[in-house]
Amino acid sequence: MKSGRFLALFAVAAVAAGSTAALALQDKGKEAKPASAKPDDPMMAKWAEFATPGADHKVLEAKVGKWNDKVTCWMTPDAPPMEATGTSEIKWIFGNRFLQGTTKGEMAGQSFEGMGTFGFDNMKKKYVSSWVDNMGTGIMMAEGTYDAGTKTFTYTGEGPDVMSGKYAPVKSTEKMVDKDNWVCEMWCTDAKSGKLFKSMEIKSTRAK
Repeated sequence: MKSGRFLALFAVAAVAAGSTAALALQDKGKEAKPASAKPDDPMMAKWAEFATPGADHKVLEAKVGKWNDKVTCWMTPDAPPMEATGTSEIKWIFGNRFLQGTTKGEMAGQSFEGMGTFGFDNMKKKYVSSWVDNMGTGIMMAEGTYDAGTKTFTYTGEGPDVMSGKYAPVKSTEKMVDKDNWVCEMWCTDAKSGKLFKSMEIKSTRAK
């Protein structure tokens, strides 16, 4: 009974939080905001606070658009670099609460497709991301921060180490060079030394 009651309350809160998302479809010029909670309903007020996009979400706006990607990656610290090209499209979803990015290209002679989500968790006070692609079966999750001075996102999480059969620490940064260029760098754990090494660099230029 308790679980059923909780799910019911959750559903009500979710409907309230997302009610203006439907209105956003009618007026794309306005940012979607949750419906106002009743003064005597603290749970609804908290859900509204959790669900409302803010200034931290707007920082992600710089990534919206279509991009041409130049990729350089290293399988191990001493391996020669491999290069590839691709395209990406990043757009807002769910009333400007999350970014959804899709990427297509070629890697090591194989077609590559990937999809990521990016947002700011109002409860954790951190940027959050997830990533899936056709070269794996896991979902990579990461959390991070943003440095306004350098316009750089820094994420930490775990990535698959297929040789050990375990997930190992990874780190990535995304630096907004200017409105039409940004650079993503990623570091993975070296299986031999256990230390992080630069495994990927992506230079993205806004498609004209």
